[in-house]
Amino acid sequence: MAIRGFSINISDKTSSRQATCFAQWIGASNVMRNQKRSEYVGLLAESKGDQINQAYSHIRTNKELPFLKAIPVQIMRNAASLVFADVEASRKGLRKFPKQKGRGKKRSALITKELFMLEPLGESKTLLTIFDNATKKRQKLFSIQLDYVPDQLCKQFRISRLGNKFTFSGSYNDGVDSPTNEELLNGFVEYNDDDLLAQITGIDRGVVLPACTSEGARYAYNPAQVAKLKAIAKKKAHYQRLLASKKRLNKNKNKHRCESKSQQNLATKISKLDSKTANVRENFCHTISKEIVIQAKPIISLEDLKLTNMTRKAKPKRDSTGRKFIKNNGRAKSGLNRSLLNVSLGRLGMFITYKANDYGKAVVAINPAYTSRTCHICKKKHTVRPNQATLVCLNGCGTFNADENAAIVIAQRAVPYIKESKFADKAKTRKNTAIRKKKAVSPPLVSELSSVKKSGKLEAVSSEMSPCLLTQTSRRKTTIRRHAVYQAFLQQGTLT
Repeated sequence: MAIRGFSINISDKTSSRQATCFAQWIGASNVMRNQKRSEYVGLLAESKGDQINQAYSHIRTNKELPFLKAIPVQIMRNAASLVFADVEASRKGLRKFPKQKGRGKKRSALITKELFMLEPLGESKTLLTIFDNATKKRQKLFSIQLDYVPDQLCKQFRISRLGNKFTFSGSYNDGVDSPTNEELLNGFVEYNDDDLLAQITGIDRGVVLPACTSEGARYAYNPAQVAKLKAIAKKKAHYQRLLASKKRLNKNKNKHRCESKSQQNLATKISKLDSKTANVRENFCHTISKEIVIQAKPIISLEDLKLTNMTRKAKPKRDSTGRKFIKNNGRAKSGLNRSLLNVSLGRLGMFITYKANDYGKAVVAINPAYTSRTCHICKKKHTVRPNQATLVCLNGCGTFNADENAAIVIAQRAVPYIKESKFADKAKTRKNTAIRKKKAVSPPLVSELSSVKKSGKLEAVSSEMSPCLLTQTSRRKTTIRRHAVYQAFLQQGTLT
C-alpha cells in the first residue's frame, strides 16, 4: 500500500486569532530547533557526542526565551525530537548536518495526536479539529474537512508558514498496492541493450527549452504564461525600486528590514508577486510533467542535476598581487542563476518522478556530464555548437538539434546504469582490489641534513645518489633555505 501526501493552503481559512496562534507555534518550534542545533554543535566540538539527547526543558525555562512557556509542551517536544533525529542521521552519514534556519525560510510545526481529534463525516470524509493545548480545559482552535476516512490518515500533521501563507499538510494510505521504482527496473534487467533502449525515454531539461524528450516532443511556456511572468517581473522591479528609495531616504539602520508601515506595505506587495510567479511555475510543472509521463515509454531517464552547485554565486577573484579584486563575470553568473531558478528544473524532475511511479513507470537518474556536447551516434565529444539550438558533429555524423541530441544521449546512458546498477539482481559484484601502499623509506644522510639545518650551510650532494634521493634532498634544501630567509627577516624586524 502506498503512502501519499497532501498539502492544503489554509491562509484564507484562518482567522486572525488562529493565524497568530499558528505563527507562535511555528516560531517557537524554529527557536527550539536552532537552540538544540547550537547545543549539538558545541557538544560535537568538545568531542562529547555521547551527551546528545532530546531534552528540551532547560531551553523552555530559559529566562531569555520567556515566550516558550506559553507554547504547548508537545510542540516543543516534537521540535526537539525532529532536530535530534536529523543530527543523528547526519552523524551516520545519511544526510548533511542541519543548518540554522532564519525567519525568511519556510518553517513549520509538527502537531501530534495530543493536539487534534478526527471525526468521521459520512463514508469518505473526516473532520479534523486542532486544540489550543492538551489539557482538560482545552478549546477548539481550528477545524478542516479532509477527503479521507480516519483510518487512512496518519497520526501527525504539519502546519507550515512562508511569509503570510499557511499550509496544512499530512499523509494518508490510499490502499493501492503499487510496485516500487526498484521493482519496476528489475523487470528490465534481462533485456539486451537494443531492446532496453527501445523502452527508455530520455528527457533533457534546460533554460531556453524547459523540457525536450528523445522522441522529439518539446515543452515550453505558452505565450500567455510568458506575458504574465514578464508583467509580474516588471511590477516587482517597480516596487523594489520604490522600497529601496524609501529605505535610502529614511536612512534605515538595517537595509534588509522594513522600518515603517509604508515600507512594509511595499514588501507585502512584492511577496504577493513572488507568490504569483511561483504559482505560474508550479502550474506549468504540473501540466507538462503529466503530459511527459503519459506519452513516455516504460522507463524515463533524467539528468541528476545538482542545482545547488549550479546556482552558486561567482567567487571573487584577486589580481596577481592579491590586493585588488578583478572582474569575475559575477553579473552574468547571477543572470544565469536566475534563469535556472526561473524554469524550476528541480521541481519539474520531482513531479515527473512521482507521477511516473503513479502510472507504473520507472525513473532513472544518470550522470549529466557532457550530455549537451556528446554526439548520440558516435558517442564522442568532438562537436561544436554554432548556436544554442544546433549541434554539429565534427566526425561527420551530421547536424542535430542540440536538445533532442542531449535527450537521446540521456536515454542511452540509462542502459548501462540499469544493467550494472544495484537494481540488477543478476549483476556481478565488482571485486574490491586492495591497493598496497609502498613502505616509507627513510631518506639517507639524515645526520648530514640535520647538521646542515643547524649550521645553515648547504653542502653539495654526491652525484652517486639516485634521482629519487636527489629530489628528496633538493626539496629539503629548498625548505632549509626558505627557513633561513624567514629567520633573517624576523631578526631584522622587516616581517611581522
